Amino acid sequence: MSAGDAAIQSVMALIEARYGLNPRLQHDRLSAFFADRSALQRQNLADHLHTAPETDSVWQALIEAMLVHETFFFRHNDQLAVVARDILPVLRQRALGKPLQLWCAGCSTGEEAYTLAFLLRDTGCTGKILASDLSPESVAEAVAGLYRRKPGLNSFRALPEAAWRYFEAVAGDGWRVMPEVRAMVSFQVHNLMRTLQPPLAADLISCRNTMIYFSDDSRRHVEASLVAAAKPGTVLLLGPAERLRYTDVFVPMTDAHPQILHWPLPGGA
Repeated sequence: MSAGDAAIQSVMALIEARYGLNPRLQHDRLSAFFADRSALQRQNLADHLHTAPETDSVWQALIEAMLVHETFFFRHNDQLAVVARDILPVLRQRALGKPLQLWCAGCSTGEEAYTLAFLLRDTGCTGKILASDLSPESVAEAVAGLYRRKPGLNSFRALPEAAWRYFEAVAGDGWRVMPEVRAMVSFQVHNLMRTLQPPLAADLISCRNTMIYFSDDSRRHVEASLVAAAKPGTVLLLGPAERLRYTDVFVPMTDAHPQILHWPLPGGA
């Protein structure tokens, strides 16, 4: 193995240790990030990353290069229909007039977090949504709440016609989420390998199509973070290809939708 390849391997291991990202999924993106650098430059960069804090600009650029920013409004709408019809009304009843607390983990550029806000409004629920992502650039886009209708796979490709009422037109073919909806969501940069601070006792957690990017060992930390932000009665949404491996706190609510789980209440209420 050349010195340049060894540097890439060491950075892959470091990324997994700090952020949990699966080395097998990192390799091509990391190789592209290092592509225009000599072996010495690769080693110098690896040495820098091993000592630099996560706020370092090189780390920030590297993480942005590693992440997949693919999402859209009303993604997996069959699951969301169950949430709107069967779950949110029950959570609202249990809350006894208090606002619901939701966490959208791995929110990317905000489409899924805002979709949850749309569902809250559609079902007459009051609530606040915390949305988090590892990418500062994605979080900044999410805070702005501005999206464009582009040809192909854009953010609006699954948007129901009725949901357009939650947007206002912006010059240049842009659409911004309405201010009253944006006010329901707070965004923050967060590493899922760590528990949320301050702690959150969420009524519903959406962590969809996020854990597939983590290594097997790192999943323990991520699942522990989800449990730490939950309580008996919390509902957890996962992506179609995802399963919990290291916790039995959450169990599927129905056989038809195994990615909709909950922390059962004492007595099965």
